[in-house]
Amino acid sequence: MELADWRAARGARGVGAYMPLWQIALLVLVAAWVVQSVGVWLQMRHYQKIFHEMRSRWTDGAIGAGAAPGRFGKGVIALVVAAPDGTVRKVAVMQGRSVFAKFKDRPDLGGVSTAELKKRATVANFDAGVGLAIVKAIEQIETVGKPAGGSKPSFVLA
Repeated sequence: MELADWRAARGARGVGAYMPLWQIALLVLVAAWVVQSVGVWLQMRHYQKIFHEMRSRWTDGAIGAGAAPGRFGKGVIALVVAAPDGTVRKVAVMQGRSVFAKFKDRPDLGGVSTAELKKRATVANFDAGVGLAIVKAIEQIETVGKPAGGSKPSFVLA
């Protein structure tokens, strides 16, 4: 079949004059997936940057990370820095429904013991996801800080 015959068979619009709807929908889905992947990558870089800053600032003690994923609500990630004596030095919380969420410092939660913060997070009027993420971060610190073989607890970066 020659080119002229093929164009005639396709109709008056010619070759490539339109794109079927399913191809447009597929292109839109691929573009959305690429944008979402870039957003996740940027959010992971932000998490790593904040974690590294905390680790660099305090070389002793422990850092715990806790997460409370939300199904339809906000997901929450909490980073808790504790001194070797168990005092909370810093709490940073990231919550949101999208990849645009950033960590926010919570200075109101610092300066107390990890046990006190854990108790506050379970009974206080925290957002449920924030409280759960903080409790998980503190549990991670407690797990890392457990003594091995009955020796004195050694706090290391989690």
